[in-house]
Amino acid sequence: MTFKWNWGTGIIFVYSGFVVFMLGMVYLCSRQHFDLVTPDYYEQELKFQEVIDGQKNEMLLGKPTTVVVSEEGVTVTLPMEGYDGEGMVTLYRPDNAKYDISLPLNGKSSVMIPMDKLKEGIYKVKASWQNEGKPFYNEQTLYVP
Repeated sequence: MTFKWNWGTGIIFVYSGFVVFMLGMVYLCSRQHFDLVTPDYYEQELKFQEVIDGQKNEMLLGKPTTVVVSEEGVTVTLPMEGYDGEGMVTLYRPDNAKYDISLPLNGKSSVMIPMDKLKEGIYKVKASWQNEGKPFYNEQTLYVP
């Protein structure tokens, strides 16, 4: 028996190749890992007006929140002198939630995250605090080498 190459055979090979390609893509896509921004995403969306108000209040201070990367680590400094309120600094890693870091401010105007706790990649630095009953918020993108 000899193999004959004709239009029908070519069409069968093309369709078979397409099916194999699509099954491979479905398999690869099903193995893709993704994390939600936060487990309580919908609750956070309802509180988004507080974030907007916090950003406006932070802009009215005249100085921005600073994020400095050094060999020792990342230092986040609030633009307020003599800060005595409560707040939180979160380094959010968009591609993997297990690398997220949250540190309380506890009345300090700056916080340092040691470099050994950070992995190379992109982080979103989210600083939120309250002072004299007013919310403040700042968000910056940071690349850790």
